Amino acid sequence: MAIQSLRSSKMRSGLTALGIIIGIAAVIATFTLGSSFSAYFTDELDTTGSNYIIIAATKENIFYDQQLAIVENTPGVTGASGELSGTGVIAFAGEQKNKTVLGWDENIEEIVSLPIYEGNFISNNDMYSAAIGKKIAQEDFRNEIGLRSTIDVTLYNSETKEYVTETFKVKGILGSDETNLMTGNQEDEWIVIPIETMRKMTGKDDYQTLYAMTDSRETLNETDDEITLRLARNLGVSDRDIYDNNTDKIPFLTTNQAEIVDEVSSLTDTLQWFLLGIGGISLLVGAVGIMNIMLVTVTERTKEIGTLKALGYSSRDVLMMFVIESIIISAIGGFIGTIIGLLVAYVGVSYLDLTMAVPYSSVLFGVGLSIIIGVLAGAQPSYKAAKMNPVDALRSD
Repeated sequence: MAIQSLRSSKMRSGLTALGIIIGIAAVIATFTLGSSFSAYFTDELDTTGSNYIIIAATKENIFYDQQLAIVENTPGVTGASGELSGTGVIAFAGEQKNKTVLGWDENIEEIVSLPIYEGNFISNNDMYSAAIGKKIAQEDFRNEIGLRSTIDVTLYNSETKEYVTETFKVKGILGSDETNLMTGNQEDEWIVIPIETMRKMTGKDDYQTLYAMTDSRETLNETDDEITLRLARNLGVSDRDIYDNNTDKIPFLTTNQAEIVDEVSSLTDTLQWFLLGIGGISLLVGAVGIMNIMLVTVTERTKEIGTLKALGYSSRDVLMMFVIESIIISAIGGFIGTIIGLLVAYVGVSYLDLTMAVPYSSVLFGVGLSIIIGVLAGAQPSYKAAKMNPVDALRSD
């Protein structure tokens, strides 16, 4: 009887279900997109670096070999590296370009999982070998720079106040055809040379950034804290300022892979809850629509209710008939909304080139939530119908 009643007013039933369809579609699409983004970020961070810690100096001339040794000898650290950076002039085949030049040793490749597009990364035995970004090699010069090509690198020497030019043989091409979450594919425009060579060319012997690799993700934060404590004490920072995290006194900042994962998760969770709030509003509107239509339906079918009761239908029978009507509308709306939500999510992840992660619990949640909404929204109108006096119902106009 409930199904026949809904069939007799298909347009109204469809419009009533529309609010539920939109709300459930928004909820399912949000859950699925959020799960896909979280899976993507987690996979990217897992493949970018090996439990790394970055220690960036906020002042000049504070990190030297002594500080690098402190980091390297900290319990839990399995590898460390320092960095020098500057802007240099790159010359190839009669053309010159200003590019970022980095001085690194061979350890950095494993620490931050540098993507090697072609060839090999520089080693500690190299003096005049370089690894260059894919964009520099393929796009920035009229002639493509290939492996074993030679380039001239010019850097300013702060000691002699002169520009120093050296010739380097290209040993590797940095970069990837895929987007790197951590670097934003900045490595496509890097020139990497051995750090000892960079020191000689620039006249600098300090590091601007230190990198550390730990043996376990679980101890990453503890190792980070221990590095901070040891470095700060070495640089003359008092224990009070260290434990108070006084950034004015501590001349460096640290970040690690676990913190980045937490920040990304927090951002995706915040966005997901925001979108869920919008979906929740749509569901509320849909629930009000169901309640409104059911109240109208009860009013229109007053004589029918009186006839049913006169024929022996109990109040419970009448109650269940109207509740079932609202449940059917909500369940159909929830099912259609789930399909639409998954389709929207599929289009979104395909456009963003992500792997779709379908949380099947959210699908069950969506359909279940729509049924609950149907029960709650239809409860009051159904109760009103069930409590009608059959004589008064039959007399109504």
